[in-house]
Amino acid sequence: MADPNTPADARERLIQAGIDIFAEYGFTATTTRMLADKAQVNLSAIPYYFRSKEGLYNATVGHIADVLADHLTPFLDRLQTETAKGFAPETARLLLQQGLSTMVTVMCGDPGTMRFSQIILREQMAPTAAFDLIYPKVMERMLSAFSTLIATITGETDPRQCSLQAILLMGQVMVFRAGKATVVRRIGMAGYTAGEIAEIQELVVSRAMAALDFMATRQA
Repeated sequence: MADPNTPADARERLIQAGIDIFAEYGFTATTTRMLADKAQVNLSAIPYYFRSKEGLYNATVGHIADVLADHLTPFLDRLQTETAKGFAPETARLLLQQGLSTMVTVMCGDPGTMRFSQIILREQMAPTAAFDLIYPKVMERMLSAFSTLIATITGETDPRQCSLQAILLMGQVMVFRAGKATVVRRIGMAGYTAGEIAEIQELVVSRAMAALDFMATRQA
């Protein structure tokens, strides 16, 4: 077993174990013994580094939030730059397409981040205090970005309507993550190969643009 006095190793092992075990069993059914065994560390390492199972869970969700935020940063940075300059609807369309494509890649095409989805879905269905660790860094930032772009593309001035549309767009991406088994079985996919991810990206983007074009005609 790893020495609990080597923080970089033991702490990281426990967080990686947390991603797998909390995702599979949920917080309540997970035991500290399961986590320690998965991480191959002494049981005492959990209170040593995290104080409790809840502390380890919060650290795990915080790690997920940081990794996802890093993946989304290039898109968000570009949006911030374009916003500062002021952008036209056509630029907003391109930015939204980039954002949606990035989300599909992160949530469906990256083996590392795909491990996060069960924990994220659990927090969506039954939020704990840890939801406040991931919402501001990931969901809120993406929803704010999409809402800004939707307002520019469609001319919609009601923030509530823009937010609802942004949630719908994110939902189109998440259904391919949460419903992967159904998608693969029904369509006969191999399991989200690079080509299949590109197909999903094209579908999500084209449907989003069509919906926003229709929304824009209502504002005209």
